[in-house]
Amino acid sequence: MGFFDLFSKGQTESGNNAGLAKVTEEDHKNAIIKERPDLCKKLSDLPADEVVKRDGKIDITFKGWQICNVEERHNKDDRRLGYLKLFKTRNDKFVCQRMTLIDNEEKRYIAATVEDFPAIRNFFGEDSLAQALYVMLDRVSKEW
Repeated sequence: MGFFDLFSKGQTESGNNAGLAKVTEEDHKNAIIKERPDLCKKLSDLPADEVVKRDGKIDITFKGWQICNVEERHNKDDRRLGYLKLFKTRNDKFVCQRMTLIDNEEKRYIAATVEDFPAIRNFFGEDSLAQALYVMLDRVSKEW
């Protein structure tokens, strides 16, 4: 069997699955979650033009700041499983975005504009990635 035959069956020569790997609950349990403050801005910075992608709806565009970003990565191969972003608009609203990886290539984007902290919690929920965002939000909101 040649390399093309192995590849078309989703296997490498060693027999490992090289096709699109579905993200499982086990992947989420073993994931590494980290904050990405390097992608965020302080409210003392000038607001930037932001475009927040979402599936099936018009993207959300506004002037504001990305204030929180947390990501979940697979602990073995470092592929990104998802991220949460939180923005503050010039008009004191919040834009929430969740990206989830369904497999190695397919991504799903969900986003919404909300008014306050309870609505932020309602959007993101209570999973471990959301909890990491709330810890980051608690810290950065003390600077406001």
